[in-house]
Amino acid sequence: MNNFHTTSYKLYNPKVQRQINFSVISDLHFSYTVSSKKLAAILNKLASLEPDYILFPGDLIDSVDMVEDTKERMRLISWLHNLKDIAPTLISLGSHDYYKKTPNGAWEYHPNEDFLEEINSIPRITLLDNASYNDDNIFVTGITQSFAFYHQTKKKHDEDKDTLIKDIKDNLPQIIPNDKLTILLLHSPVHLADQDTLAMLQSFDLIICGHMHNGCVPPILYELWPSTRGLISPKKAFFPKYERNTLRKKNDKILVNGPLTMFQECTGHLQLANIMYPIYNSFVTFSSDSTYDTEKVKVKKHYR
Repeated sequence: MNNFHTTSYKLYNPKVQRQINFSVISDLHFSYTVSSKKLAAILNKLASLEPDYILFPGDLIDSVDMVEDTKERMRLISWLHNLKDIAPTLISLGSHDYYKKTPNGAWEYHPNEDFLEEINSIPRITLLDNASYNDDNIFVTGITQSFAFYHQTKKKHDEDKDTLIKDIKDNLPQIIPNDKLTILLLHSPVHLADQDTLAMLQSFDLIICGHMHNGCVPPILYELWPSTRGLISPKKAFFPKYERNTLRKKNDKILVNGPLTMFQECTGHLQLANIMYPIYNSFVTFSSDSTYDTEKVKVKKHYR
């Protein structure tokens, strides 16, 4: 079983009444190739961290057809039931959560609404498909980036910024509270750091993304090359920015989380390389302790 790579962040925020801890996981890409042993290990890891909430910014499944098999679907649903026993869990949608592979190997937009409703019916699991969660401590919004964002761009190795802006404008809550912690779950960070895009999201204290798979940077190089760049993006662009190591300074707002599964079922033989990569997760603590009100974010990383 692969090691876990946990990146812990300690962030200052005067709005929190007490310390609030979040476990962030993403990009499970569930399929028949994701073993029950791995699923159990993820649960054990999260339970050991004792988070107040679990946040999951998309790509729970590798493709819709992976949960059309009743046995596989129930294996994932059972895992989600165990996940909610650890902490309330908020899940937003990524591109693979509404893709389906056709017999000729192509991808098409084909969401399984029954499956999404089944997830949302699990107590303490909230599916944020252009929706928000609100309690006494936090306000969390999940925006689903549309199929057009990923696929109708004029640039082969990019995602469409104009569509991203439209997705945000169409689905941003009209009222975002200013007296509690506010978090946005948005699967892809592409174009999110652009000033005009980020300006639309200033009401959020933190924006959490996945999607980039750390740019597929191998673990040894990951530590020796402390950059936000990766080797290759999901759209096969070389040396893209904002793939990893993104939350560094006090005013940084975007956390790009590493994947639970580096190479998923749809990548074919590349899955064999998964043995080289750890299972990535983040642990984010918000505190009103002014000790952490510094220019540089307190970050710790460990393999365990």
